[in-house]
Amino acid sequence: MSKQPPKHSVLIIEDSLDFSNLLKFVIEDEGLEGIQFPVNESDVISWVKRHKPILILTDLALRRKDGMEFIKDLKADPATKKVPIAIISGRDLPHKELLELQIQGVKYFRKGRADMNEIREEIRRVIPDRPSKVDGGETGA
Repeated sequence: MSKQPPKHSVLIIEDSLDFSNLLKFVIEDEGLEGIQFPVNESDVISWVKRHKPILILTDLALRRKDGMEFIKDLKADPATKKVPIAIISGRDLPHKELLELQIQGVKYFRKGRADMNEIREEIRRVIPDRPSKVDGGETGA
């Protein structure tokens, strides 16, 4: 009996269940596992260490803890600081914050302005050893 390699996972930190489910669908459509972080939790570090996601998609306006606090916590911990993070938020950020995020390698998408294809491209960008597709992956005559 051959053992299949574990799927790569993407952690979703989003308190809108509808948007979280949409992100999970997009992630799983890319052949990955979408893990929805329970927004009533506050220990994101333990979740990241346990699930070892290849990407974290987070909102900023969360009920229990601000998304920027999650990011600061993740970037401060040596075990989690290299996990790529993408923010998907309805909040406009000041130019200074956008620059700080860019320096940390955090991608920012504005809800309502970014489409799912942009988010899908970010997911694809971080997938290790992903075979390249030409025009949707179909080749031949």
